[in-house]
Amino acid sequence: MRIIILTQDEKLYLPTAIATICERFADEIVCIVTCPPMSTHGGFIAGFFKHFMLFGLKGSFLLGVRVLKAKLGAMCTDTKRQQFFAIKQLAKYFDIPDYQVSNVNTVHFHDLIDQFAPDLLISMSCPQVIRKATRNKFAMGCINVHGAPLPKYRGLMPAFWVLRNGENKTAVTVHDLAEKLDDGDILVQKDIDITPQDTWDSLVTKTKKAGAEALIDAILQIKQFKVERRPNTEEEATYFSFPTYRDRVAFLRAGRSFF
Repeated sequence: MRIIILTQDEKLYLPTAIATICERFADEIVCIVTCPPMSTHGGFIAGFFKHFMLFGLKGSFLLGVRVLKAKLGAMCTDTKRQQFFAIKQLAKYFDIPDYQVSNVNTVHFHDLIDQFAPDLLISMSCPQVIRKATRNKFAMGCINVHGAPLPKYRGLMPAFWVLRNGENKTAVTVHDLAEKLDDGDILVQKDIDITPQDTWDSLVTKTKKAGAEALIDAILQIKQFKVERRPNTEEEATYFSFPTYRDRVAFLRAGRSFF
């Protein structure tokens, strides 16, 4: 099987999760493609203020320090301990070609597909909707992992919303990509316990780790032709957008914290 991984240029949570997949399927991953991160949508300045209003002064400072440390860590060429801080860094370690595209539905990405002739597309935190013309280029399909118990909690930042809403469990879900966001039949779903001590940061870490493990399970099922899909029903779906300042206040009043 020939696999393309599609993700975003994020440095805190994704590199470790994607490295887990690469460790298992390094010989079958033909390239890794990154898109601009979600935080830059609408422009860098607008993205900065949107995230600043959510995380607040303290949270934004802590997040900024961690991103800076990750950028410095990404400059390190010593990956013997397999600590990765950037997609490009882990791609180099596993000797997998990596590319950047601004839009996955343009000729640039289609040319990469034609060049590498993959069978399967894996999407992990790709912040763009992948259109049918792109999906149709993959003979064995396109799958995505979402950090929530679909069909519940479709949309953005599910770790925030499950904490905001007082859930004691969440999940990660691997599903077929479809025209609508977080739609498509479900292949694998793994439950995750939420503890009173969990922060947004710790829960995102949990879901990325579990998401990588769920993707590995899904890939093996596809390879062995043992996939048992179930509906991701619209009737049961709930959808959440990017949190507002009022949502931040409610999140904090619920006794939760970001870090």
